[in-house]
Amino acid sequence: MRPMYAILRKELRDAVQSRWLVAFAVTFALVALMLSLVQGRGGDIGSQGFNRTTAGLINLCLLLVPLLSLVLGAGAVAGERDRGTLVALLSQPISAAELLLGKYIGLAIAVWGAIALGFGAAGLLVALISPLTDIGHYALFIVLSAALSSAMLSIGMLISVLSDGRLKALSAAILVWFVLVLFYDLGAIGLALSISSSGRTLLVAVLGNPVESVRLLAIMSLERDLQILGPLGSYMVDQLGTATSAGLLIAAIAVWTVAPLAVAIRVFGSQDA
Repeated sequence: MRPMYAILRKELRDAVQSRWLVAFAVTFALVALMLSLVQGRGGDIGSQGFNRTTAGLINLCLLLVPLLSLVLGAGAVAGERDRGTLVALLSQPISAAELLLGKYIGLAIAVWGAIALGFGAAGLLVALISPLTDIGHYALFIVLSAALSSAMLSIGMLISVLSDGRLKALSAAILVWFVLVLFYDLGAIGLALSISSSGRTLLVAVLGNPVESVRLLAIMSLERDLQILGPLGSYMVDQLGTATSAGLLIAAIAVWTVAPLAVAIRVFGSQDA
């Protein structure tokens, strides 16, 4: 456990020094400030409070959190290969699984800290302008963002293990980000309907993307209007109900967090440095 803890501290220290984390937190603070100022000019702030700020930050968070996590995860192992330090790390009394877990946990803590800092600054800015109402929804979305970062970081680690260089890993990570964040909805619906006209294929499409799962959970906590949920979410809630849908979405996020990391550990253990 001691070697893994040393790797964890190294990854956490390196990640904290990364400009990605600083840019993430600053972006959230600035956007929250702009949202708060817009609310202030529009009046009726107190009746909405954090609800309106949370709704405004959802789309931004669903863009930035996956990108940040995928990029950091993709560089974790591939970057060590490029620098020639992977052989030195594996020559230490540490297993491949401990090395990968140490890197993952260190990066996860760093990203969680950036999310907490960004949302904390955002919450402070909103509190200075409007009453502290609907803070429960705001806190829930912080947790959902942390869960999304864990799942995307796991996918990024798998990409890193499968890539033989940092540039290839980052390119693959950005491609995955484009697919999951920007093109998934329409593509998944079209593919599901082309395979089968039954609703089960739509259900698989919903659960096949952690970004979509977090988006639906966030919207369900704020507004259960089926039109806002979109076609995939509307079908799921209409057929299964809100509670069952939420349970399945949470389970899907958990699987996306554990499965890619488990595969990465298995593949990494069979590779040569």
